[in-house]
Amino acid sequence: MRGRQVEQLRTRRQTRASVLGALLASGGLFRPRLAEACRLTEASISRIVAELKQEALIEEIRRPAPYPGGPAQLVTLRKDLRLAGIEIAQDHLSLAIAPPRGPADYAERLPLPASAPAERVQAVLGQGIAGLADWCARQGVAPRQIGVAIPGFRGVTGPRNPILALDPAWLEGRLAAAFPDVPVETASSIVARAALHLQAQGEAAEAAPRLFVHLGHGVGGAWLEPLRAGDPIRPIEIGHVVLDPKGPRCRCGHAGCLEASASTTALARLFVVEEATLIAAGPDWPGCVRLTPARARTLRRVLRDVGLVIGNALNLLPGAQVVLSGWPASLPPALRDGVAEGLDAALFGGVSPATPPVIFVPPLIGGGAAAAIAFATHALLRRGGLPPLAGVAARLAG
Repeated sequence: MRGRQVEQLRTRRQTRASVLGALLASGGLFRPRLAEACRLTEASISRIVAELKQEALIEEIRRPAPYPGGPAQLVTLRKDLRLAGIEIAQDHLSLAIAPPRGPADYAERLPLPASAPAERVQAVLGQGIAGLADWCARQGVAPRQIGVAIPGFRGVTGPRNPILALDPAWLEGRLAAAFPDVPVETASSIVARAALHLQAQGEAAEAAPRLFVHLGHGVGGAWLEPLRAGDPIRPIEIGHVVLDPKGPRCRCGHAGCLEASASTTALARLFVVEEATLIAAGPDWPGCVRLTPARARTLRRVLRDVGLVIGNALNLLPGAQVVLSGWPASLPPALRDGVAEGLDAALFGGVSPATPPVIFVPPLIGGGAAAAIAFATHALLRRGGLPPLAGVAARLAG
């Protein structure tokens, strides 16, 4: 009986996730259009809307009817819905409180080098969490979800993180003490980046599954499903695939990882500029460097390696679409063709008209904890706004 209850709850979550995801992607829908987008009857939509309104997740606001006699109440996420994000990236700790879309109400950024010892990491995190909790208490704001993005994260009980000296179980315990009863989900930085990409797609967030790959200070991949499926974003280890055991040293401790040659750190080394300059320039980074024929050949070789790794990932996990985010989007097509060349050399059967196309997108510059906020939003909506399933299942089992 308890197993059936858990399965019914999972189905309920997926239905509610579909509704909340459609509202996030669209910015708001009238009930008939919401029912159509979620493939539900208007009776089901009425029941779910009533639930979500009672739980202070959504609201209905008056808008001109889209046609004579049509509905005049637009269903949207509540304007006072707030998420908390904690993100460690580019040698800084960023914390923020923000709505699912829109500027942060509170933001703080503290220096935190990736090479810092565990004691220093805990001290900075403790300081940041205390500041976040103090602001929430003074403002009377309670986040509905906390999202944490950590480079090298492999699970709360996973192996030691070779990139950041942080015990995620300690962090979650500290957050539980500062924010009682607020759900916390922790993920790798690439998962948060993928959530930010999904949120930026708007209506397209309900598209088919895709493989998301990001080339920035870190290099990673994630498998994305439509939010209505209710599935989490799954990280795929791409950046630390070893291509050449005698290659350059990677920050993970190995030699010859893809990240060691395809990150913005490697890009800055190639062009003899500061990495911070490239990151700050975003999609305009080519204007900060001089692209010689020799450097162009190096870039094409690096992108061929990127294609090789993506091709092998697709051999294991076929996808309908590949999204490559980061610095390659700003290069001319002749250089970006190196990715297709690598795909052709690695993908089973080679590149063909049926091969998933590679879509190049520039890096999203959200600043601060934007990716962690997007991940917190995704985590809350994926659960349909309900408590974490593990805790409910444990209570049912007890």
